[in-house]
Order: sequence, then C-alpha cells, then structure tokens
Amino acid sequence: MRINNLELNTDIYQILDKLFLELKSKGSPLFSKGYKESGDYLMVQCPYHKFGLEHNPSAQFRKSDGLFYCFNCKEPHSLPDVIYKCLGVNGRSWLLENFDGSDIDRRKINLGIKKPEKPKIEYVDKEILKKYRYFHPYMFERKLTEEVIRKFDVGYDKENDRITFPNKDENGNILFIATRNIKNKFFHYPKDVDKPLYGLYELQREVKNGVEINEIYVCESMFDALAIWSWGKYAVAMNGTGSSKQFEQLSKCNYRSLILATDNDEAGIKSREKIRKNVKGKLIREIDYSSYGDCKDINDMSKEQFLNAKIKFM
Repeated sequence: MRINNLELNTDIYQILDKLFLELKSKGSPLFSKGYKESGDYLMVQCPYHKFGLEHNPSAQFRKSDGLFYCFNCKEPHSLPDVIYKCLGVNGRSWLLENFDGSDIDRRKINLGIKKPEKPKIEYVDKEILKKYRYFHPYMFERKLTEEVIRKFDVGYDKENDRITFPNKDENGNILFIATRNIKNKFFHYPKDVDKPLYGLYELQREVKNGVEINEIYVCESMFDALAIWSWGKYAVAMNGTGSSKQFEQLSKCNYRSLILATDNDEAGIKSREKIRKNVKGKLIREIDYSSYGDCKDINDMSKEQFLNAKIKFM
C-alpha cells in the first residue's frame, strides 16, 4: 500500500486496527465505533469536530491510499495527518515504525552503474520580461485582472502581436516563455520543452506569504487557470491534457484537494480520467459543466457561473 511517498507492506485495515487499539489503550474516545465498510471507503467518526464524539460517522478513509475526508468539516487529510491529530506524533514515522515499509523519497538503489549527469538547465534571463511588460485589451477579454497579470508576469510581445506567459520551475526560474497569437489564437511553445505545472511556483509563493491553500483547480489552458486566480480561487494549468511529470507534481504537492476543470469536450474528459488514474493521495472532484450547457471551458464561463458551479465526485 502506498501512502503519499511511503510504500508499506500492509493495508488500510491493519493500519486502522493498530491506530484504534493504541487510542483505546490511551483512553482516547477517538474512533471508538471503529469503521464501517462502504464500497471503496471505510466510514468513521471524525476526530476533527465534536471532539470525535459524533454518533454517526461523517468521515471516510479511502482504502487504496488512506486519504481521509469528512463531509461535515469539508477538509481532506492524509493518513499521516490524521495520525498526528490523534496521537500527537509524526504520522510518517509512526507508520514506518509499526509497518515494514520504505520512504520512496529517501530510498536509493545502487546497481554499481554511474548515472549520467543531468544536463544543465539553461534558464531564460528574467531581464527579457521587461521587453514584454505591456497590457493588451485581449488580456482583459480573457478575464484576467491587473493583479494576476503582474503576479504571473503575463506580457505582450508588440513585435509579434502575442501574449507572453513565462513558465517557471518551483524556484521561480523561467524555463521557457509560451506565447499566444492574438489573431489566430494559437499557443506556441519552444520545441521539445518539458512543460511544468503552470502556476505551481505562484501557489508556493502565496503559501510562503501566509495564505492557507488546501484546494486547487487543475486546468488545461493557462488562460483558464489565470481566470480562476482572477476570481479569487487557485489553479494550475497543464498546457495540455497532462503528462507523467505533471501527474507526479500533483501527487507530491501539498494541496490536499484537486478540482478537475479541464475542457468540456472529449479530450477534457480523457484528461480527467488520466488524472484520476495517475494522481495518488488526493481528494479528487470535478466541476459539473452540465449546469451550463454550451460552456466549453472555464474561460467560457462567467464569474458568477464559475463561483456557483457544482463540484461533484466521480
């Protein structure tokens, strides 16, 4: 069983049995009613409200990876987080101490073969952004605000009549600059680039500035993600329907809940299926486009439609 980046030789039943037994030995009332089977989930009392003393279970653990979600609190948590809440100890360490497993982040395999050195990344000089620091009416037609334009360094290339989008790594280094032609509305990317999650650096910067973020939207287009930011929510864009690297980034990111907001077409549906299949350890829901008829993507919605859109489990 894999929980976050821990590979454990056990299952959710043995983990919960051990946790519940330890809580009982300490005289704790948490999880006093045990768990109840419900398809792919185990229903339990929530330890995060009513001091864990609710009569009917309102929370669940997902059997595959231990992801916890309470339908009253509306806050998803990883299993290590729940262990910390209940026992006051490091949840990862508790799992490793009680079950035979390994930390994938720290595990190293040495076959006596020297790994080839990774090629040095050549970042784009940030000075070039000064060349593009212009506003264009098309930015606002696509529902961006000045604040978001500045936050993401979105610019305008006067010479080629294109909107510019710096794509950054998690440390803020510019990997490449994508562009959108205003007339033919095509996106352009440098040849053979490995696309990161657009917006991941800006999310991390918000967190460092003290903003608490537990939930993010996942989009195909940068314009869709930027519109969501302009409407007061948080999002990343895949610049497509998703890659293995991006799925890994989503699995490892610190945001517990993902809302899939890919396009309302066949490619978008397949993208959502790939995300659900490949992203682990997250509570995954999606926007219900059916309420809005012909809206083909987020940018096709009004702000009111987006903020009132239904979010559903699949």
